[in-house]
Amino acid sequence: MGYNIIMNKVSVSVTELASYISRRGNLAGGSYGSVSGIEGTRLHQRVFSDLKKAYGDIVTTEESLIYDFISDSGLILSVNGRIDAMMLKPGKAPMIFEIKSFNSTRESFDALVRPEHVTQLKLYGAMYLLTNSDALDIDLTLRYVSITTLDSFENTYHMSYEDAEKYWEDICSEYCTFAKTLLDYHNSLIDSASQIKFPFDTIRPGQKEFMKRALLALNSQEAFFVEAPTGIGKTVSVLYPAIKGLVKNRYDQIFYLTAKEATRGVAEATLNAMRRSGLIIRSITLRSKEKMCPFGTECDAKFCPLAKDYYGKLKAALEESLVLDEITPEKITEIALKHNICPHEFMIDTMEYCTVVIGDYNHAFSPRVSLVSKEPGNQRVAVLVDEAHNMIDRGREMFSASFSLSLIDEMIFDFKGRNTKVETMLHQLRNYFANIGTCFESSSSCFKILEEADERKVLMTENWEGMRQPPRQLYAKLWFTIRNLSPLLDNMEQGQVRKTSMKFFFEARYFLTVLEHYFDNAYITTASRENGDITITLDCLDCASKLDYIIKDRMSVIFFSATFTPYEYYRNCLVGPDCDYSSFLRLPSPFPPENLEIMIDSDISTTYKNRALTQDELVSKITDCLNGRTGNHMIFFPSFEYMNQIMPRIEEELTKKSTIKHKIISQISEMTNTDKEDFLKSFNEPYDGLLIGAAVLGGHFGEGIDLTGDKLTGVVIVGVGLPKITPERQILSNYYSEKFGDGFAFAYRFPGWQKVLQAVGRVIRTETDTGFALLIDERLAKPEYLMLYPDHWKI
Repeated sequence: MGYNIIMNKVSVSVTELASYISRRGNLAGGSYGSVSGIEGTRLHQRVFSDLKKAYGDIVTTEESLIYDFISDSGLILSVNGRIDAMMLKPGKAPMIFEIKSFNSTRESFDALVRPEHVTQLKLYGAMYLLTNSDALDIDLTLRYVSITTLDSFENTYHMSYEDAEKYWEDICSEYCTFAKTLLDYHNSLIDSASQIKFPFDTIRPGQKEFMKRALLALNSQEAFFVEAPTGIGKTVSVLYPAIKGLVKNRYDQIFYLTAKEATRGVAEATLNAMRRSGLIIRSITLRSKEKMCPFGTECDAKFCPLAKDYYGKLKAALEESLVLDEITPEKITEIALKHNICPHEFMIDTMEYCTVVIGDYNHAFSPRVSLVSKEPGNQRVAVLVDEAHNMIDRGREMFSASFSLSLIDEMIFDFKGRNTKVETMLHQLRNYFANIGTCFESSSSCFKILEEADERKVLMTENWEGMRQPPRQLYAKLWFTIRNLSPLLDNMEQGQVRKTSMKFFFEARYFLTVLEHYFDNAYITTASRENGDITITLDCLDCASKLDYIIKDRMSVIFFSATFTPYEYYRNCLVGPDCDYSSFLRLPSPFPPENLEIMIDSDISTTYKNRALTQDELVSKITDCLNGRTGNHMIFFPSFEYMNQIMPRIEEELTKKSTIKHKIISQISEMTNTDKEDFLKSFNEPYDGLLIGAAVLGGHFGEGIDLTGDKLTGVVIVGVGLPKITPERQILSNYYSEKFGDGFAFAYRFPGWQKVLQAVGRVIRTETDTGFALLIDERLAKPEYLMLYPDHWKI
């Protein structure tokens, strides 16, 4: 959010104010759109350094300014910002510099300048004069600097004290009309939030403690972990106190994040229940750029008709969207297309004025697409992370990056004849990747040859190699390639060449960003070959320090899930063992323990090496359990391979032994959304015989599905869910052995057990559900697993 409201005071940043008043024209093309935050920051630091070298101590940088405007209605508009650089030369008027970066090599000031940049600079000038009575006038320099060549283009404006008074009055008065609508909405929100009662008739066991602790954590800016078994009502238990917490003015915006788009409906329904109880609140549900695009193509703002004069049409579209309380992707698309603007960008702009944002983990934590400011104090948010056990793997993915030979080949083919220098560099990149393939053929170390890695510190298997150091030679080749490609993008015509070039540029740039900004001892560099393609990956083993940096002193976070056992594993992997702002609450199951019958069979080994030897015994155990039963059941296996070995034999045995008709449906490795829906439709009603759904642990049907009542009677779980042994997983195990001493538990046992608990959790979804879970594996009798059993399992 670019604004903050307290009583009759609206705080807004200079950037937000300037954008609202003056921003016009199209969505940004390549000149600005391909300048990363990191590149912009580094360029600013370079310019600051040059200014100080040229002028010495009379130059100061990043000076904060704040000044209030009081409207005729009594509304206080508090404007805040940070001046890039200021020069105070004795006997001369002060000079303020506003620095903007772009990525082209040849431009002119007139081609670069945007009206909102000028407004931003003049607002700084007015605020400085109005807060410094000894200054009568000021010089204002707007400088654009190329990240490619460091060439600069600038213009200087002069402002007197009288000019400043009038400019300040005009700009702030215009914004105050809009600010009054924000203030009225905010006051209605706070008034209704302070009075709203719990939206349901009863408070379930555990909910009161959950909500009390959640409100305390949100107001204290903690990372709060909550293990709340199915049936407690997790969504309302976090949303209700989060909304109550708005009254305390510790945060302005609530992000409710899920791993899957399908589960966001629960949050939407909960908010609507609170609205029916009197709450006035604006919420928005986010959707990915690909799904929001009406053309179904990769985004290219430079040529998209919905990007043309986007900012000229935005205010009218916002006026229409901001009268809504519940803003869905469908409604956003409808309004955007009515005004002929980009739905995805309109969604992001509308989000700024919504109190609750329902979206994906990426929207708060990913370095690529995060919508939350990483600067302390810039944006006050509370983040509610649903099914947070998924955050460990998702977090690692967010901070990893890959680059492939196939993308280079695509670029070489489409870019042919465009630019000799770029083509030469592309072929050098291709040779780098081709040499990896040659090394795989000869079983020699590609990283020793290409990156001068110590061969003793390189792990090699067939078609795979990993090392702990960054690929510095590849970094240099990629960096020079996109440095020369970047200035060509802005003037490249629409078509396949531009599409491929943009894709190549952004993938390369993110790869470089990970190397420059994140790569540390929690990373490995891997090279792999699959289906003829060669890929280099910067694989993040441990995202805890990255997430800790994003969270600490920046946001309040509640991580909640039905499975946080053991807690130390999740804390260590998400915020780190030294995190001093985390806390934990484990709630008991609200359901009678006798409703779920847990059966443990620890006589059968399901380890990979013993599977062939124990097939007969396993098939007999499962068919004995299911024979004579009716209704809907599921069997979960560690892998598709194992499932496909056992299920035909179960089918055969049931056909021989059972007098009850049976039906078996099986998950397949590549299922469309329609396939998944059809699978689950089979469970909509209790089968009049024996229905068996076979699936893999940790897959689509192992968590996140809600089969209440007679839709699911029991589950059989084969194995303990250990992830497949891979070189990457072994390196992960070694990493955690160095860090915590029990690498196998962190890399294999705990992630596997989470899949088992999630599968068991499919059986009992309401207080009236009953059913059973049969767990089969000899390891279940070992102490390291016995200690992981939930308290509500009665065995």
